[in-house]
Amino acid sequence: MESPKATFERVIQQQTGIASKLKQQYAFWSGIRVTVFLVLLAAIIYFANLRNMELVITLVLIFPVLFGLLIKYHNKIAFNRDHAENLRQINQQEILRLQGNLKSLNGGSEYIESLHPYNIDLDIFGNHSVFQLLNRSTTFGAKSLLAEWLSAPSQKKCIEDRQAAVGELMPKFDWRQDFQAHGMHFQQEENRIRPLLTWLGKGNILEAENLYKTLLFTMPLIATGSLVLFLLDYSFYFLLAAIAVNGIILKSTFLAAKDTTTYTSEGSIALKAYSLLIKKVEDEAFEAPLLRNLKDKFEHDHFKASVEIKRLQQILYSLESRANTFYWLLNILLLLDVFWLLKASAWKRKNKKYAKKWFDTIHEFEVLNGIAGFGYANPDYTMPVITDENYHLSGTSMGHPLIIGKKRVVNDFDMHGKGNIIIVTGSNMSGKSTFLRTVGVNAVLALMGAPVCARDFTISVCQVFTSMRTQDNLEESVSSFYAELKRLKQLLDLIGTTHPVLFMLDEILKGTNSRDRHSGAASLIKQLTALDSFGFVSTHDLELGALSNHSGTGNIQNFSFNSQIIDDEIIFDYKLHPGLCKSFNASKLMEKMGIKTTEG
Repeated sequence: MESPKATFERVIQQQTGIASKLKQQYAFWSGIRVTVFLVLLAAIIYFANLRNMELVITLVLIFPVLFGLLIKYHNKIAFNRDHAENLRQINQQEILRLQGNLKSLNGGSEYIESLHPYNIDLDIFGNHSVFQLLNRSTTFGAKSLLAEWLSAPSQKKCIEDRQAAVGELMPKFDWRQDFQAHGMHFQQEENRIRPLLTWLGKGNILEAENLYKTLLFTMPLIATGSLVLFLLDYSFYFLLAAIAVNGIILKSTFLAAKDTTTYTSEGSIALKAYSLLIKKVEDEAFEAPLLRNLKDKFEHDHFKASVEIKRLQQILYSLESRANTFYWLLNILLLLDVFWLLKASAWKRKNKKYAKKWFDTIHEFEVLNGIAGFGYANPDYTMPVITDENYHLSGTSMGHPLIIGKKRVVNDFDMHGKGNIIIVTGSNMSGKSTFLRTVGVNAVLALMGAPVCARDFTISVCQVFTSMRTQDNLEESVSSFYAELKRLKQLLDLIGTTHPVLFMLDEILKGTNSRDRHSGAASLIKQLTALDSFGFVSTHDLELGALSNHSGTGNIQNFSFNSQIIDDEIIFDYKLHPGLCKSFNASKLMEKMGIKTTEG
């Protein structure tokens, strides 16, 4: 079977060839468009000079139809060219993820929260982040939804429904990538839909719609009839009167048209993406209950959501054309503003109660599609088991997904029970912090419905909490020690308010002297064993390991990471071992950096 990387490379080569051919076709038809435009324009001018008005009118009528067909065909070539480029880019990004080269991918830094329970410590957002591994979204709403899923655990049923949906989408390689590529034609880096939803929630666009419908039916006929009479050498005053009346009508709708375009100008571009994405979902068959339920939200008795969204986009695009001189020449004759405003008003009445649901559904499809892409690219990952047993966490061959495969060291682990605390000791750079982040990141992935970097993984629904990168804050005059105390207070306040808490604490109370640090850490650990939580504490303090022997603290276990010094080199195996650390390397590390130690 072809590996994911080989598949990505094959598609890149294939789509590069397709894009190259389409670029040539696009250039050819660009020349055809220019030629046809110049020929028709010259013909109109020529016959106008000969006073052959019948032929001029015929050419004027043919001109937009013929030129419109050329533009439509030319745009189709451009779309297919861009689509091939999108597919090539998608697969290039997949290879970058496999290589651990994430710097060019959106990191979702705007979603970082300084007081969040874990997202800073676990690199959920920002440079070289979990968000970069999962995000394949093209709409702003989907990116925000992914951030939401990454920021809080979901309920067991919800997680399992997402797992089934992701499991079905993973092998749908062509559909997934085509879905993403369609959205990329109108990629959104900001929320363009919010003002559009505001517009949909507002009242009627036009008052006295029936009057405007009557005027729309009569006045364009009168104005065009007056124009024909003028061209046939009848009085100009009929045309002038009709234009004057139409001008008054257009003035009465000016504010309504301006208000509509103000709220919808950005959203109309985004609607193109939503229409394409919804159409892809409508045309695909799904078996997973969540996917079928989502698809059902697009299905209505007498219309399709994709068609309605496309129709709204065309209505709004036509209104945006008001800045075009040619539009106003037709507007003064045909009352185009009235026509499109009535169309927009009718659309609102019919569909405004569905629109937000359609957008939200596509956002969820995009997030599930991104998770499925993540799973497909990592076939050695597994879908975790969400157990009903509280305070449970176990994994075999568990590694960190942000460390590429050839550098990744995996570990097995198993813990369960309320108040269970693992004290992880180890020498410098031996892997303690990385192990805690490995557990945390895989827990976050599992609790959002994504595959995890492990051969097997079981977890109960819990709230992840970390205290690993506490820093001082000069602006607020907060020392690193006080910042850590505030973080630990946040942990204690969180316990009991939500799911059982799975915590990871790295070198707690490191900002004070060794005696206070040991005393404070020991007291905190004893306190945590009696609360609705379980988790890990990494430390250099071997004396904390002795807590496992004290009465009343039977839930404390010791594990460690060790190193060896061989031929004057420090060797790490980054493997988790039971018991306290037996080897330390600070003196040797200092010596290698040129710092003399007391032994030296």
